[in-house]
Amino acid sequence: MIDGLRGIAILSVMIFYFRFFGGDLDASLLERIYRYASGLGSSRVDLFFVLSGYLITGILLQTRDRPTYYRTFYARRTLRIFPLYYASLAVFYGLGPLLMQWAQH
Repeated sequence: MIDGLRGIAILSVMIFYFRFFGGDLDASLLERIYRYASGLGSSRVDLFFVLSGYLITGILLQTRDRPTYYRTFYARRTLRIFPLYYASLAVFYGLGPLLMQWAQH
């Protein structure tokens, strides 16, 4: 349930930022819905961080009596963050120069 709310919060944040970089919609009803949804994005950042903190605290409280408490926590964080980090670096440094060459032609 909380993960679902966190997903909705991150989608709201994405819509909020796409509003500034995306084009305008032609349909007036869709435009009104889009503008309303994108206006909520700034408050959803706070919601996302609060829910994430709540979930992480729950994990820490459940495992606090184990002898590998800190090691397990940091190993899980590392396995969750580093693959996406290194994949984004590979895409940026792999495709970035190619896109720059393509844009210059």
